[in-house]
Amino acid sequence: MRFAFALRLVSSLVLVLLAAPVAWAGEVEKRVPFVLGEWIELGASDGPVTLHRIRIERQTGITKSKLMRPGNAQYLTDVQVQLEFTNEATRDWEARVDLEWLDADGQAIDGYDDGENLDSESRHDLQTVTLSTLRYGLARAKTLALRIEFHPE
Repeated sequence: MRFAFALRLVSSLVLVLLAAPVAWAGEVEKRVPFVLGEWIELGASDGPVTLHRIRIERQTGITKSKLMRPGNAQYLTDVQVQLEFTNEATRDWEARVDLEWLDADGQAIDGYDDGENLDSESRHDLQTVTLSTLRYGLARAKTLALRIEFHPE
């Protein structure tokens, strides 16, 4: 009787371990000078996913802030966060992107903190998000603090 119980217990544990997904997760964290339009090398890999580089690019023309908040457009400007990645897996991954631009005293001016999808079977693809920020803040930004965690969806 004890042998049968032990055998069922071991069999159950083996099934749980075989059914568990591979526990991949990657992370990159950096503090660099804040410069619009310049790529920041990330070189972070985990399993089938590589985060190559990231940048914050100023957007011009008819932008989100001009359309959504025309009365405040003179104070706002739009920037686009661009994350270059490769995902050689057959399933999507999720990246948690946390960015802050900081003033000379290290105080946060503005930032972005949200999840981004890293599509499966993508090679040097670009994930982008556009957001509005104060022109005043961009002019005073000195440091970009970034932290990105990525894992299978």
